[in-house]
Amino acid sequence: MSKTFYSLFSFEDWQFYIASTDEALCFVGSMPASEEECLSWLAVHYPDHSIEKNEAELRPYAEAFQSYLSGQSRSIDVPVVQNGTDYQKKIWRSLATIPYGETITYGQLAEKNGLSPKAARSVGTAIGKNPLLIVYPCHRVVPKSSAPRKFRGGLDMKTQLLKLEQEHRP
Repeated sequence: MSKTFYSLFSFEDWQFYIASTDEALCFVGSMPASEEECLSWLAVHYPDHSIEKNEAELRPYAEAFQSYLSGQSRSIDVPVVQNGTDYQKKIWRSLATIPYGETITYGQLAEKNGLSPKAARSVGTAIGKNPLLIVYPCHRVVPKSSAPRKFRGGLDMKTQLLKLEQEHRP
């Protein structure tokens, strides 16, 4: 039987769950940390896997997050598994093209993907399903005319990530 692993990542004021398969990171959770969120997501996306809490298996990923959250690196460069539709995966991959410390609107991201700016809502829906927060930096996408209203990781997490990137911007 295949396995998935999960663990609580904790560094300074940051605390969230991360999960991986035998081969790659598959989930980054919200703040405040929710073990239930992580286990529920794993049960839906990996129903035939056994689930094991194992900090040692996730250490390489935790080190990458620590490097990013301390301002030493500008991205999380680890192997990942994408669990989503082709459309969602396309949108998630395009998130990685948004420069560190910058933001764009949902409409601008739609245009970057060859869509009409009117596709902003469908882009936002795809972003809301992003299981790899920070890795695919959905926190860099903001509404055109108002303050952010939603973020899977929680608005506090989004605000903290944007602040971190502004402080460590090249």
